[in-house]
Amino acid sequence: MQQTVRQKSLPLNNEKWARITETADAYARQKDAFLVEYGHVKYLHYLGEKRKLRDELVSAGFVSPFGLQARQWKLALEDALYTLERQWEAAIAEVKEYLYRHEGLTDEEKHYAFWLLYRHVKHGRNWKRIRAVFTGEDIVSEEIKLDAGGRARVRKYLKRVFRRVLGRKPRVKKARSFTVDQQMYRVFNSGKRQYIAVATLTPGERVIIPLAGVHAIEGNVRVVLIPEENCVEIHLTREPRTFPPGEGEAGIDLGVTEVFTDDTGKKYRPEYGEALQEMSDHILDKSRKRGKLWALRRKFLEQDPNKARRILKHNLGLTKQTKRNKKYRTRCENEINRAFNEFYKERRPKIIAYEDLAHLRGKAGSRGLSRKVSGWQRSIIKERLGYKSQTVFDILKRGNSQCPPT
Repeated sequence: MQQTVRQKSLPLNNEKWARITETADAYARQKDAFLVEYGHVKYLHYLGEKRKLRDELVSAGFVSPFGLQARQWKLALEDALYTLERQWEAAIAEVKEYLYRHEGLTDEEKHYAFWLLYRHVKHGRNWKRIRAVFTGEDIVSEEIKLDAGGRARVRKYLKRVFRRVLGRKPRVKKARSFTVDQQMYRVFNSGKRQYIAVATLTPGERVIIPLAGVHAIEGNVRVVLIPEENCVEIHLTREPRTFPPGEGEAGIDLGVTEVFTDDTGKKYRPEYGEALQEMSDHILDKSRKRGKLWALRRKFLEQDPNKARRILKHNLGLTKQTKRNKKYRTRCENEINRAFNEFYKERRPKIIAYEDLAHLRGKAGSRGLSRKVSGWQRSIIKERLGYKSQTVFDILKRGNSQCPPT
């Protein structure tokens, strides 16, 4: 399992932002062109031979019509082929579900169908078998005992199901990111600030991007644009750092003043409660002010429609509110992750028991507590538990807090 690390940049000036967006736009258009060109079933075999297609284009003297440098269009090609492969893999998984439920096929017919869809763990998938489903080519091996007529019926059935589940071909609709390899960027520090110089459309010229924070960057990275803030995020993948589990067991109790308390009574990350309280106070203050503005708008709907329209446009929008709420959610998610990191580093339990409160709903004792509980990121906590733990199980939800001590 790979882990994606995101490192945000500081806001960029207009010149740097223009060059970054120009590169992202050209990359997106080139990737979209590759998706259209190689999305046909006759090119399916290239999904297992991505390097071969790249070499053929290089031998043919391919030049990007959108101004990408050689390294850039090669990455766009690889990106497009992986996008097509993910679509086909998802479709194949769905086709297998149809096969499992189909009662009209014999065992030999199902065996042949699954043989066509088989993917070897080590050597990958034989995409020529998938292509044969659409071309009608009679591919067979010694282990297949089904006659030619039966094989043709199976391929026709698979073709119908594939057409049903594939949907539209993938396209690039927005230019939001582009990929660079290790030869297309340079990371350096100046004082306490880390910078990354990224290649653009002009050979030999790079855009220097100041980064927030310091992190080890290597290998292929993805530059993701954030237009609302005129900045970018650098995404890189790596193997997650793990702590080998011990032999012990641990129980945790989730809370709103801290992320959780373990069975020894230690509280993890009380800063989480502070973040929830700050978010609750902010929601209360803003909701009161917005309520007054909504009342004013309703008042002016008949008296002064233009003023009501201006209030709705300039004072009751959701852009800033969404951005601010996202910051609060990110802050809470960070505290949750830090709490589990501290817990696993210190305890390293093999089995964790906790009370699953993901479906807790209803009014709380006070409005303030209700706001905190509504902002309580139980799904994130559950996801972090599943990601970081070896064995997790939830205990009964009713009456467990009233159990007498043993």
